[in-house]
Amino acid sequence: MLPRLPSHRQASALLAALVAAALLAFATAQAEDWSAVEEAALAEGRLVVYSTTSRTVPAGESFQALTGIQVEVVRLGEQDLIERAFQESRAGVRNVDMIVVEDWPAARELLANTGYFVNYVPPTAAERFAPHHQDPLVLGYINRIFGFNTEKHDEDPFTNVWELTMPQYSGRVMIRDVAITGEHQNAFTEWVRRSDELEAAYTELTGEALQMTEPNAGLEFIKRFLQNDPIIMTSDTRIAEAVGARGQDDPPYGMFYVYSKHRDIPLQDLALADSRAIQPTLGYYYPIVLQLASDARNPNAAKMFMEYLGTLEGFAPWADSPGVYTPNPDQVPFEGDMPLAWWEEQLWGYDLDFAVQNRGIVLDTWFRYAQR
Repeated sequence: MLPRLPSHRQASALLAALVAAALLAFATAQAEDWSAVEEAALAEGRLVVYSTTSRTVPAGESFQALTGIQVEVVRLGEQDLIERAFQESRAGVRNVDMIVVEDWPAARELLANTGYFVNYVPPTAAERFAPHHQDPLVLGYINRIFGFNTEKHDEDPFTNVWELTMPQYSGRVMIRDVAITGEHQNAFTEWVRRSDELEAAYTELTGEALQMTEPNAGLEFIKRFLQNDPIIMTSDTRIAEAVGARGQDDPPYGMFYVYSKHRDIPLQDLALADSRAIQPTLGYYYPIVLQLASDARNPNAAKMFMEYLGTLEGFAPWADSPGVYTPNPDQVPFEGDMPLAWWEEQLWGYDLDFAVQNRGIVLDTWFRYAQR
């Protein structure tokens, strides 16, 4: 579980952090002398990054080879990263200079809104990224999709998400546990927000009105899906491998696993494809966000690394598979993949404020029916 927000007893420390953050945010909003930033970064000589993605490690190694600045990457799960960064910041422990985080709604509440971390937009991102990719600063986007076994199905078997709540899919759908996957929680809040579209999809599939026992169609889907005995997993990798393994008479189906796992199809000889027909959405996408510690020991080195990650060279460790997209418009899609703009039209993102307000409701509904 994520930590609680600070109590009144931490008010003075929090106020100091907010003041520092405000000053830094103001400074980063002004035009900087980038040569001075680089000079100061070289003098600092190192930085520490907390990251949810292992690809930050090779990016750091390439940056270090290019600049001589040492990058120490601490790899953490998303909940562990947010909790560790929060607790250290609250205690005044200056261990980390920047974070690479995926569960932005949780990180915003505990790290950005408390002033412990601030948004910083380096030159390449300021020049090349569209404004909605700059606040928060997005390193890249990841998409999660529905998948099926191509030995079992010559054509896409899916037409509608509500099929996954019906008897033919009972006990056959794999999904990563929503209780441990913050992005699934955020994604399902969008299903709550777009309840009308889900209701319409149900009627289109069945020809009948959706009879609900939950407050909206998004929560009704979660209930019916869990009552249809899905296979709850802890790993996207295991889902992709299980769905795509050859020689199965009755292979499972995958829901909401990362599309980047399809890079392993040739290597592991998987019979695996993603659905391009399922309605009303092919899945969802979410951002990987960069934030700067407001009291960073090495702020200039962190700024310089953030600048590097916004370039195609810096993003290269993420670009070696489908399903991961930089906001830098110069990116050429991975072979066989579509560009980010195409996926933005086919997938559902999520409304940040709505996700913060409603992910608890999603999680409560998941627990209520998953534990039966």
